[in-house]
Amino acid sequence: MAMEQAFGELRHHLRRLQEALEALGTTVDEDRPTRDDNVVAARLSDDLLAVRGLLEEVSAAADNACQAVASPLDSGSPRRALTACQQRFQHFADAFSCDLAGWDRLDDLTSVGRERGQAWLDWVTVVRQGLAQSRTLSAEVINGLFRCWQELAERIATTSVSIRNTSIGQQVSAAEIQDHATTRERVP
Repeated sequence: MAMEQAFGELRHHLRRLQEALEALGTTVDEDRPTRDDNVVAARLSDDLLAVRGLLEEVSAAADNACQAVASPLDSGSPRRALTACQQRFQHFADAFSCDLAGWDRLDDLTSVGRERGQAWLDWVTVVRQGLAQSRTLSAEVINGLFRCWQELAERIATTSVSIRNTSIGQQVSAAEIQDHATTRERVP
């Protein structure tokens, strides 16, 4: 039961992260002070859309992992599904850290806010808060993945079968050989 619970919690953390990124998307695209062309805001919007797409892939992989866990007789399927989820999340985390919430991006946003006035500074503050919240939720997903791996390892450890073969073939003792030789000598 603990394994299914860990995988369910992972899905919950992913949903919360998706919701936070969706809210951030609303802030970036719809709450921007003006709709004029701003390269920094446009790039932020594009990168956010890409990261959200990557998170959708993570979520789909987590769904597959949850389905695989439901089959208690197959230990390979959950492992493969969780591996795929972990790989997709790593891709998401790299894109989030480097492309979306990197220091250069944050500096560019701050510069835009300073150049364009208080309304833009307020918008940048909300965007930065959304990125910080998403970073925190991303850490919860990392912890959720770790718990899933722990539960999977424990399940595999408790269902392992060990076979030990201590002898191969037939064991023949010296006494049997001597009895056999004596029996032959008596036969005419």
